[in-house]
Amino acid sequence: MSGTRRAASYGAGRWLCHVSRWLREHGPRLLLAFVCAVLARGGFAQEDDPLRAVADRNAEISSRIAEATKAIEEPEKALADLRRTQTDLEQRMRWVERRASVQALGQEFAQTLREYLSGLPSAEKLAVGKARRMQLLAAASDAELAVERALHRLDDPDAVIDSLLAKVQPPLSDEELPQLKRALSAALRQQRDLLQRLAGEQEQLRKTLNEAGEEAVALQKQADAARTQLTDLLFWTPAPPTAQTLAELAPALRWTFSAAHWQAAAAAMQAELVRKPLWPAAALLSAGLLLALRGRLRRALLALSPAALTVDRYGIGHALAALGVTCLLALPLPLLMWAAAGTLLGAAESQDFVGALAEALYQVGRLLLALLVSAWLLDQNGVAVRHFGWEEALMAATARELRRGLVIFVPLIFVAALNGMAHAPFANEESLARLALSLAVLTLAGFFFRVLLPGGALMRGFGEYAPGTWVVRLRPVWLVALVGVPCGVALLALAGYFVAAGYVFGRLVHSLFLALAAVVLYGLMVLWVQIQRQRLTREQDGEGGTQEGTPAKQSATTGEPGRTVARESAPRRPRLDITALGEETRSLLDFIVSLLLVGALWWVWRDAVATLGAITDYKLWSYTDSLGGKEVTHALTVGRLLLALLVLVITAILVQRVGALLDIVLLQRLDMQADASYAITVVTRYAIAAVGIVSSSRLLGIGWEDVQWLVTALSVGLGFGLQEIVANFVSGLIVLAERPIRIGDVVTVGDVSGKVARIRARATSVIDFDNKEVIIPNKAFITGHVVNWTLSNQIIRLLIKVGVGYGSDIGLVQRAILEVVRGNPDVLQDPAPSVFLVAFGESALDFEIRAFVDSLDKRLRVQHEINREIARVLGEHGIEIPYPQRDLHIYSAPGALPGNLQDDQ
Repeated sequence: MSGTRRAASYGAGRWLCHVSRWLREHGPRLLLAFVCAVLARGGFAQEDDPLRAVADRNAEISSRIAEATKAIEEPEKALADLRRTQTDLEQRMRWVERRASVQALGQEFAQTLREYLSGLPSAEKLAVGKARRMQLLAAASDAELAVERALHRLDDPDAVIDSLLAKVQPPLSDEELPQLKRALSAALRQQRDLLQRLAGEQEQLRKTLNEAGEEAVALQKQADAARTQLTDLLFWTPAPPTAQTLAELAPALRWTFSAAHWQAAAAAMQAELVRKPLWPAAALLSAGLLLALRGRLRRALLALSPAALTVDRYGIGHALAALGVTCLLALPLPLLMWAAAGTLLGAAESQDFVGALAEALYQVGRLLLALLVSAWLLDQNGVAVRHFGWEEALMAATARELRRGLVIFVPLIFVAALNGMAHAPFANEESLARLALSLAVLTLAGFFFRVLLPGGALMRGFGEYAPGTWVVRLRPVWLVALVGVPCGVALLALAGYFVAAGYVFGRLVHSLFLALAAVVLYGLMVLWVQIQRQRLTREQDGEGGTQEGTPAKQSATTGEPGRTVARESAPRRPRLDITALGEETRSLLDFIVSLLLVGALWWVWRDAVATLGAITDYKLWSYTDSLGGKEVTHALTVGRLLLALLVLVITAILVQRVGALLDIVLLQRLDMQADASYAITVVTRYAIAAVGIVSSSRLLGIGWEDVQWLVTALSVGLGFGLQEIVANFVSGLIVLAERPIRIGDVVTVGDVSGKVARIRARATSVIDFDNKEVIIPNKAFITGHVVNWTLSNQIIRLLIKVGVGYGSDIGLVQRAILEVVRGNPDVLQDPAPSVFLVAFGESALDFEIRAFVDSLDKRLRVQHEINREIARVLGEHGIEIPYPQRDLHIYSAPGALPGNLQDDQ
């Protein structure tokens, strides 16, 4: 019985402890919520004794004042902690700056920096504090609003008293009423005082929370600046290996493979699973389901390939779905690692090994997912082979080398990450982590060396598959870069720059996977373009078959016995043929993918700008600028110079590629003529060039006041040798704006006739009828005489002259010729053709034929056909086309002729 009582008392004690702890944690919030609820009801009960109701509410408000005063203690303590943390951080950073200025940096200094870096307040903890402050601030604001509403109601105490007395049943007598009103008035005055005190406490709580929020923001900025500074110092602070480094390998190995540590991690994971089982259970279930469905996923990957689909059914969506299946095939093991990492992070504060293990599992899981996705992409049934049409033998050799390297590379990276995290001892980082990282990057270098080896299967097969491409021609460059950089990282780690080595290695791995993603994206874009072109070709073929009847369909489905062909259902594997794309399309795709890759690489390496600040912040020269009427001195640094050069390079690329971009993205979707599209493209190029030049000039500190002398010099030059150039440039702009000539127009300028090919800034190219390209200055089209044969329409008049012999029937000749002209299908009936007798020639009656055709290209052909038919028809009617006739009269003087002619005479 006593044992039962002790157990009961023990259980009650535990319950009371839990209740008291819960009240300490949630008491302030419940207090504020209760105050809001009480005051929202108006603060008065619907009771028959109004004086007692007011007194009870006054007592209740008094208790709430005490609780609100106690609630301020939590944010005040948090505010004091934040200020103390800021002070400690400032003192530490001043000490670091003093030590760094001595330039005597060694391993002890590096270890101190590492400890300071790990002790900085993390963004996660500050975010938790911010969420708690926002919760308290919201409750305090609501409570303060409720108090204000209650005070506003007490602005008219007589109305409140009347409303209270009106609810008293039975009504009071005239003798009791004045005394009760005086008592209620005094009680309400006391309630007003209490509410004002409560409002003051709430205001103090709100101000304290706001101050704590401001201090937290300042601490976050200070911590970020300190983290950047400490990282920069660690980046360039060497810790060269010594005999002590070798001696520390054994303790590091014992720490890594200690059974007690792994048992403790397992126990911590088990306890965390009991406390929060939802996410780990979901991850475990998902990974098990993916492993169970692996066979179906592989069959689905094969079913999505073009070889398993008909030509008209296959689309870019199948390639995207295959990429999704590829990610699912690679997901199970990384998912389990992330689940374990998330579970251990909840118990990471128990010991350092658990925290280091959690961070290592998370980081290595990300790397493993990228590697497995790459391996599945290169699989014989993967996207690279089945959808992109890459050589199967080459991809198989690369995937085989990749899987071999995974067996060594991933465990080494895991050991390096486990011992290089902030939770691991500093000695482990300088010994085992350094060695493991060096071996891992050397393994990566070996993989690239085997892949890019001249006699290797990959390069040998690629040389046969795509000979002469830039991949094959630049093989030595890729070999030096992809093998030399990992070796350089290993040398950095062995030389003592472990932080720098880890930084460069991490960014290098991200860059490699980004390059692979860019290749996949490029393949998808090319595949989409080719699919659209094939679909358009099939639609055009279908329209042609429909117009001609059903022979096309019959020829596609019938043939010789045993050779029945089904064109619509024949499977076809698309093969990426870059040369089959147009020059502009290929340039546009290259530009888009290159721009995305450069942007992604900049995002990966953006932290290096701060790390390399000693170089990028180097001042080249200074310049002054006017800001608000004051002279401000700015410094041109190496970083701004590089940024200006980058802007110029991007501007040049955009000027070259914007034509294809506008044509594919915008102009093809609009019902616009070719000349208008060309004008828009040219003006856009001019605008991009102007914006790029102005932007780079501003980065270099070159303003309008700095180039005024240049404008003056140009103005003088315009009066001498540059006026023709400027005139031609302005004339080019006028031509693009007014469009008196357009691309494809047939023009005559002076003695030059031909088709307009290009309109450039200074001159226009015209291809004459001898297929010679004639360069004509733009000024000639504005100030000179220009004939545009095709400006408003394409209709051209033919003027053909025919002569018949004297004595011919004029009416018959006119009817016969007119019948021939009208019988030509290319001669327009409106305007109607005509035939006239225009002159009596020396040897013939001269007729003139006037006919119209709808295109200049038909002019010579139609004229030839009409002349041929006229000759035939006139011959059938016996009408003669005479030769030129001349009467020759010879007058000779005596003795001027030879002797025999005189004898004849």
